[in-house]
Amino acid sequence: MIVVCSGEGVSDLGACSNQLGVCQDASYKLGPLAIVVDSIIEEVLAYSPKETHPSAYRYYSETYLEVRLVQRKKERRGFVLAGRKHGIETGLFYSNAWMLGEIAKELEVAEDDSAIAVLFRDTDGGNSATRDLWLSKHKSMCEGFKRAEFTRGVPMVPRPKSEAWFLCAAKENPYQHCAVLEELSGNDKSPKAVKDQLEDVLGYKATAGNLLDWLENNPLRNAELASQMPSFSAFRERMEEVLQML
Repeated sequence: MIVVCSGEGVSDLGACSNQLGVCQDASYKLGPLAIVVDSIIEEVLAYSPKETHPSAYRYYSETYLEVRLVQRKKERRGFVLAGRKHGIETGLFYSNAWMLGEIAKELEVAEDDSAIAVLFRDTDGGNSATRDLWLSKHKSMCEGFKRAEFTRGVPMVPRPKSEAWFLCAAKENPYQHCAVLEELSGNDKSPKAVKDQLEDVLGYKATAGNLLDWLENNPLRNAELASQMPSFSAFRERMEEVLQML
């Protein structure tokens, strides 16, 4: 199995240590949410790719996907930019999923293996980050994977951002009354920003390295988190669905 990932940076699915925007093996530094992805794979398939087959993980940066889209535009007549139909912001989610889905299909052919594609993007926004905004971004990803004709695409869209998922697990009463956390501001400059609240609970900065260390001792209880956080539930359910296709 090939696990094709794209995120926003080192603190979510990880990043490339090279300057190419595409990587695997030692040049792909898995982030905290890649560990969560791996844990769900282990739950469903009874093995951890990270431990048994680390080269299964591939990473493609947002910039790499955008450059690929520009190249596709040059190659095809009648090419319509996603933003014209979906709006500029959700259009980026659509086109990222489209490009990532195509890459996953190409890897399947090149390596004679099956792939899944996980696309991470925060919902972000302030208190105006309504459920409608989350739904529109999630739907855009689903439509982008569909445009690529790739059936094993997984949107990973925390609301308002991934720190809310970790906050649910790390707070004093973990995995209880967490739905309200999805209503917090995703704007890091907000007085009650979810990232600040997570750091207050942890007692230190919520860097990628610190979160990886925290996960070593506090693996996410995925089923309990899914029962509390609708955005995590949507991601987990889709992950399980595509893994069962393999």
